[in-house]
Amino acid sequence: MKGRFSKVALVSSAISFCMATGAMAVTIKELQGAWTMDGTKCEDTFKKKGNKLEFTDRTASTSTGLLITGSKIIGPNATCTSKSVRKVKDRLSANLSCVDSMIESDQTVTFKIVDAKTFQRFDPFGDNLYVTYQKCDM
Repeated sequence: MKGRFSKVALVSSAISFCMATGAMAVTIKELQGAWTMDGTKCEDTFKKKGNKLEFTDRTASTSTGLLITGSKIIGPNATCTSKSVRKVKDRLSANLSCVDSMIESDQTVTFKIVDAKTFQRFDPFGDNLYVTYQKCDM
């Protein structure tokens, strides 16, 4: 009984530590839905088809949206799958596996959830350079 109690105490301590330090698994569930860059109208980027949203013209050079469903992220030029997400200070870092019309590649994207309707995607070459996205309620 003493050994069992010790194991339960150890597991409880580990869970408490993970919750306190943010070491638990992180997901992109807060980002589910349609998003467009700040300054772009959702209606210009997406259209409703039945119960689903899709790009009005995904191949247009002016398309600035993202559709996020589960671990899949569809942008104007590529479709990515989130392989893992980890918390780094006040930001999230997602490892993505992406496919465009010619190449498959892995990349890391860093972003910050500002609030329920806003997130910032950071440029990999500049810590203070970012693009702001707004959630579309269509």
